[in-house]
Amino acid sequence: MARFEKGNKGKPKGAVNKNTKLVKDVFAEVFTALQDGGAADLEIWARQNTTEFYKLAARLIPTQIDEIGKNQISILIE
Repeated sequence: MARFEKGNKGKPKGAVNKNTKLVKDVFAEVFTALQDGGAADLEIWARQNTTEFYKLAARLIPTQIDEIGKNQISILIE
């Protein structure tokens, strides 16, 4: 298999793992089904647990930190 030959650098930077993508897609489908069916309501939970909601929301925002200088850091939210 050419995958492991010398000089092959492997996956390109930023490539998404198939299993990770599958789990995220399934999780999103189940989440949507729960919200549509009324079995769970994220908004009600979020209002009752605001601190936990914001902790989870913050972890879902992709961030990139670039160093500009000694004392300056630019944070890019994609």
